[in-house]
Amino acid sequence: MRSLFRPVLAAIAALAVSACSYGSMVDIAPMKSRIARPALAPGDYCEVKGGAAPFTVASHEDCVPITWNQATRTYTMHDPEKPSEDLQAAVVSLGSNLYAGQISTPEDKVPYQIQVFISKGDAFAMLSALGDAQLKELAAKHRKLKFTGDASGRPYIAAGKIDHIRAFLKDAARESLRDQKAGDEPISVGVLDKAGAADHPASKQQQKDIEAVLRAAKTLTPR
Repeated sequence: MRSLFRPVLAAIAALAVSACSYGSMVDIAPMKSRIARPALAPGDYCEVKGGAAPFTVASHEDCVPITWNQATRTYTMHDPEKPSEDLQAAVVSLGSNLYAGQISTPEDKVPYQIQVFISKGDAFAMLSALGDAQLKELAAKHRKLKFTGDASGRPYIAAGKIDHIRAFLKDAARESLRDQKAGDEPISVGVLDKAGAADHPASKQQQKDIEAVLRAAKTLTPR
């Protein structure tokens, strides 16, 4: 699998397409609901090569600098080449080491875009959003939420209680992980490192954090 981090950064920046995230009219991350402390330490996150130990950290390119703002309880993913495309996300916990990152897009018809990720220690894995067909099927099962189709027909959350939206996002994460498992696709993990350093074997602490993320993913999809 090719590097997830820079392509994800570019994809999120083009949220008008919205197929890379879940659109919502509801703010699921008001200040009181945001995580009070960072789930990940600020720093450079670089892609991990290998689905099992020994892992290699690909730190020579495509790392993503991430900072934390305690006052606003938000993360910012920085694009060193295009600072104007930096992305700020408010994060809420979904439980089971699963988190939702909400990006505000007030200039768009759908003002919030949400991505789901697993985080443990100083490593994380961004989960792919469901495709349109799967999203429609899952939306039909969450009858406490109201969904509306955008111009392309992709459903977005039009109304609903925050707790019900979080339940939906957790189900979407499980479905995404099942798809990866069925397709025998490795989970792309990023771990705290130093951007621009030579690629190197993961340290003991990095290996511990990487394996914790992989275990969390397995726990979410026991079958």
